Formats: sequence, C-alpha cells, structure tokens
Amino acid sequence: MGKNNRKTAQKNSIPVQLTLAADIGGSGLKAIYASADAKIGSLFMEPEVIAVPKAAIDDLSQNNLGVCEPTNAAWVGFGGKYAAVGYLAASRFYANAGLKELKYERGLYKVLATMWVLAQKLKLSNCFKFDLAVLLPANEYESRKKFEHILRSLLKNFETPSGDMSLELGRFNCYPEGAGVFLLHSKRVGVEIGQRKSAIIMIGYRNASVLVSYRGALDSGKTSDLGMVRMIETVMTKTSGLSESDLCRAIVASGYDINPTPLYKLTRSTTVASRNEEVAALVTSIKEAKNLYIATLISWLTNVVPRDVDEIVFCGGTADYLKKELNSRYSSTPCIWHGGVIVPDAVDTYKLGTRLTDAYGMFLYFMSGSSSVGEVA
Repeated sequence: MGKNNRKTAQKNSIPVQLTLAADIGGSGLKAIYASADAKIGSLFMEPEVIAVPKAAIDDLSQNNLGVCEPTNAAWVGFGGKYAAVGYLAASRFYANAGLKELKYERGLYKVLATMWVLAQKLKLSNCFKFDLAVLLPANEYESRKKFEHILRSLLKNFETPSGDMSLELGRFNCYPEGAGVFLLHSKRVGVEIGQRKSAIIMIGYRNASVLVSYRGALDSGKTSDLGMVRMIETVMTKTSGLSESDLCRAIVASGYDINPTPLYKLTRSTTVASRNEEVAALVTSIKEAKNLYIATLISWLTNVVPRDVDEIVFCGGTADYLKKELNSRYSSTPCIWHGGVIVPDAVDTYKLGTRLTDAYGMFLYFMSGSSSVGEVA
C-alpha cells in the first residue's frame, strides 16, 4: 500500500462520534442527530445570527453569572471574526432572522454553533469526527459544494465558549428543502414511486419551494420568497408596535379561521373596550393579509407545479396553516401530508411536530446510506 493510501485509510478509520441532519430554516435550525451509542435526539436553535466585536465576547466570558443551556449561550469565532447565534444573538444583541440573506452563508455559523452545543450536550471532546447532511432552499442548492468547502476549512479550528474546537467532517450530503419528506414518502410507497410523477411542495416561514420527482428522480427544484413571513409583513404594515415574532406566534395560535382569543396578548390598551377594538382591527388585517398571501402563493404554484402530476406531497409549517385552502385547491389530485410520517415523540423533544419532518427524513436516509431513490438531477 502506498504512502497516500495508508494516510487515507488511517483518516477514514477515525470513528464517527456524531451523525447530524440539519434543516437551516428561516424560523430556526432544526436538526436530528445520533451519537456514537446510537441514541437519537433533536435540536432547535433560533434563527438569529449577528457579527459582534471581540470585546463583546470577552464581556460575555467575564460576566457569565449564571448557568444556562448551551443553546442559549452559543457564539463562535474564526479568523478574528465572532458571531452570536440563536437565542443569545436575539436576546443580548437584538439580531434579526436575516430572511433576506443567503441561508447557506448564515448556515456556516449555525452549523459551527450546533456542533459546540451538541458537544456540550453529549459531553464530547473539543476534537472529534462527525457526518453531516444539510437541507438548503432549492435556489441555493447549487452552492452546496461551496458551502461544504468553506465549512470543512472552518471546522479545523474555531473558537467557542468552552475553548477552541477542531473537528473533522466525514461524510457530507446536501439536498433541497422538501427532499427529506419525499425520501420518507418514497420509502413508505416502495417500488411504486418509480411509476409516479410527484410534486413536493414545501411552504415554510421564509420560502416556498417545489420539487418534482420523475419516477423517483428529483429535479433541482424552484424556490420563491413566498413563505409565511410575506403575510406577517403585510399585517405589520397595517398595525404598529408589533414584533414579527410575537405577531407570527399569535397568528399561528389563532388558526386558519382566526380565533381572536390568542390575539389579546398583543394588545396594549388598558380598557376592555379599547382592547376589543384592537383585536377586531387585527382580525380584519390578518384576514386581508391572508387572502392576499394565498392568492399570490397559489398564482406562483400554478405556474411551477406540473398539471399532470400523480400526487402532491405537502410539507412545512406554513403548509399546515394553509391546509384547508390547499386541500380545496388541489382536491382533484391525491394529496399526502408530510410524507404520511410522524416524527416519534421521543425524538421530537422540542415539540416541533411536522416542522421537524424534513430533517427527520433526511436523517433516516443519510443514516441508511441508501441511494436507490431520490437522487437529484
């Protein structure tokens, strides 16, 4: 065996300590992981990322008076640059979700922070090998090789709250959003998927994406910025003093038919009559924004979803919110929700429900090492 072959064999012999599938969504990073002892778990981190000066990091280190979960205290540094990630970025540095930025660029910080969080959670060392699968929007899928190249370089040496980390990325895979759900669906259907033309419609907080499977082979997909945030932004133009995140939570809680009760949490008036007026105005604004959003979304879907598909697989939290409308609109086509698969409660510890399904499907596919269905053309 030559010297280079021996080095490759030695490198590949290093045991993998962690396997991870991450959905770098606009509403937060959602991940499924398996440790070396095969225990499966999930992780959620808020979507915020913000660059901060070294002095701010030093201040965090010197004035850390409490003990909090790693997910609430994550920051990373490399090349003299530092960034707070997730809850820390939002609560301490007033960061935003960066919905107008490329997901893969912010995703680099998020993956580094995730690896530190999981190392703390699972009591791993600051130096280990892991395998990673990532879901990106269809319109960023072409950047997957660039993402992988930069990530491998950054992982070699980066700073964290517990010191420097040096990690080795083993297997890497990347698929468009929605592919994880489709892979679960393909496995459930079996060989029949090879005879079907399927549309996978993923509607999340930031994006709406469409993938098409031609007898089991996925195209690279199409993506728009028509996630639920477009509806939220329209409501915000008709109101004042409401944060995007608070408004989103209240709207989701109020449901498709807009139950006014959850909206009272958003009111600021001190009298009952004034609060009732605020809620009534909010209900009207939400109805108008929802109708406009649905019309815009359906118009886009009509132009990108082939008319001759045999089935439609819907996924994403916003798709759930619009389930009544989508079922009505596509009543002539068999509709399968979230690949017909439910993430086990023992895995879904953050109670994310169907928002976790895409990452779960990608994780199961990645762990199996299968390549029989779902290849992206």
